[in-house]
Amino acid sequence: MAGVPFVPLNYRLGERQLSDLLARHPGALVLRQADLDGLLSPSAEPAGGVEPPADEDPVAVLLYTSGTTAAPKAAVLRHRHLLAYVWNTVEFGSAADGDAALVAVPPYHVAGLANLLTNLYAGRRLVYLTAFDPGEWLATVRRERVTHALLVPTMLARVVAEVGDADAGTPTLRSLAYGGARMPRPVLEQALRVFPDTGFVNAYGLTETASSIAVLSPDDHRAALTSSDPAVRDRLGSVGRALPGIEFQILVRHQGSRPARRRRLPVHRGTRRRHHHPRRREHRPRRNRGRPARPPRRQRGRRDRPAR
Repeated sequence: MAGVPFVPLNYRLGERQLSDLLARHPGALVLRQADLDGLLSPSAEPAGGVEPPADEDPVAVLLYTSGTTAAPKAAVLRHRHLLAYVWNTVEFGSAADGDAALVAVPPYHVAGLANLLTNLYAGRRLVYLTAFDPGEWLATVRRERVTHALLVPTMLARVVAEVGDADAGTPTLRSLAYGGARMPRPVLEQALRVFPDTGFVNAYGLTETASSIAVLSPDDHRAALTSSDPAVRDRLGSVGRALPGIEFQILVRHQGSRPARRRRLPVHRGTRRRHHHPRRREHRPRRNRGRPARPPRRQRGRRDRPAR
């Protein structure tokens, strides 16, 4: 390893926003689309050796958040964080000979990064979709005989709308994971119908947790879709069960001395909790005065109860 952190930037940002982010990394080697295309050509001169910096806990990736409410902040993901996620969720070389994974999520999103690492570790052939289009996504799955894929909810909604009420016609697709935002219930129910032979997985996590910390399994999806029990059907809105190495705790908060309504806040602990970039004051997480950290307001999830 070169010991140099990877900093993928959102190429859809404006020139000013990109310039501001680049200014935070003086001396960094900036690779644009043309530079990456050039890497595909054989080099006339081999690159010289790189002396890695001495760091006992090196940073692997800096992932910038969306910045919808403030300036983008960089989540610091170290090698041990990513290794903890990969080693606790994927078995090395577990892919079958014909397995292929379609990557449609960009690398500046933690889901795209984690999807790349886990599929490489499993040994699957990778198929990249440079720009998402629902029709092209379906055509690629059929043409490349894709077995595994990952989509964010907005992407899955467009794919479902493209298919309509017919069968999706993707017999090789065994696993379809989704995450990154809350999934609309009607979209998920329709997707389960048009992809009847595909196992759906809800992968719940955060950028700061190096991707998923809980999953809702394919069996849970199928049971919820076909059940007449409202409690079981409600599991389609659950984040599922904690992954190995993750512990959940449900906190009940009382608002002052009044008999106010009780709020249940899921928090977690494990080896994959991150901090924001420590070099700039505005990037530091707010102090919580000793209280356990909780997920951001838009990312709270409900943990599924174990089956009895």
